[in-house]
Amino acid sequence: INAEYGEGEAKEGEKKEEGKEPEKNTTETNTTESKNTTTAEEKKEPKSDKPVIIKEQLQVDIIHFGIPKLSDVSVSVEKLAALRRVDEEKRATEESRNKLEAFVINMKELLSSDIYTAASTAEEMEKIQEALAAESMWIEEESWGETFKVFNERLAKLEDYTDPVVNRVKEMKGREAAIADLKQAFNLTEQFLAKIANQTEELRYHTTVELEQLGKLLNDTKEWLSTTSESQALLASSVDPVLKLADLTTKKTTLERELHYLVRKPIPQWYKDKLKRLMDEMRNATKTETVTDDDTVVEGGEKKTEEGAEKKTDESAEKKVEDGGKKTEEGSGIKTEEGGEKKPGDEKKDEGKSEGAETEEPVVKKEDANKEEL
Repeated sequence: INAEYGEGEAKEGEKKEEGKEPEKNTTETNTTESKNTTTAEEKKEPKSDKPVIIKEQLQVDIIHFGIPKLSDVSVSVEKLAALRRVDEEKRATEESRNKLEAFVINMKELLSSDIYTAASTAEEMEKIQEALAAESMWIEEESWGETFKVFNERLAKLEDYTDPVVNRVKEMKGREAAIADLKQAFNLTEQFLAKIANQTEELRYHTTVELEQLGKLLNDTKEWLSTTSESQALLASSVDPVLKLADLTTKKTTLERELHYLVRKPIPQWYKDKLKRLMDEMRNATKTETVTDDDTVVEGGEKKTEEGAEKKTDESAEKKVEDGGKKTEEGSGIKTEEGGEKKPGDEKKDEGKSEGAETEEPVVKKEDANKEEL
């Protein structure tokens, strides 16, 4: 039994010792872990001198001072729009009223002129004057408080009375200038057609159809102008005209349009090639002419130089002869005739002079001989 118990106690002792050894190991691991954590914390927390910013949300209460905001804005917008419409209507009524009043005053002044009396009949003049007088009375007494629509309607009625007379006067004033402009278009088309007619067919690039159409349009417009002007001359100035400004302007524009089309027509390539070829031929011809002219000038220049040399030699010989003659005359004693009586020593001088003259005569004869040789 002891032996068994002794073995049992020994086994228990061994077990206790085995259980104690892991406790030591755990303590060692805990100490090492604590040391590692402290070193990691020391590494994670760097030391810095910068300030730290901490953000927090604050609750704010807003309080409005002064006029409080309206909850419903549509009412005020409608009121402003209504006020704006009232202002616009007031402005429009003032403008229409001023237009009507100015029209009445101007028409009264114009109807008193001679041209308006000539352009209107007696019935038209009476009707217009009555309408203007009634309108001026209405403006002064009954127009206050009326809208712009009423003023515009009354102005349109007055224009219905006065428009025929005003249009006649307008036609009378502008007819001469319009006819002059149309005649200027006639002149331009005639000049263009005449210029093309003078050209040869080789230098033309306009077709015959185009030129015929332009000529036909020109003749038709001339005929229309002559007939309408004759009929207009027979009419009175108080009758609506036959020759109107609108017709004159349309005829002028159609004629000018056709003319400008032909004037600004692009030149075809075959025409450009033909012109280039003709220009080259002309240049070659001019070069040949200049060369022949230079040859003739050179020959003529040689002849002229020879003739000039001969003339110069003849002139020099003549001058020498004249100078010799003058010297002989001076030496022959012309002064003695002017001087009066001769002195005893003068005879000797005269004899010497005569001898000198005799000596100079052969020189003159030699010059005459040289002249004959030349």
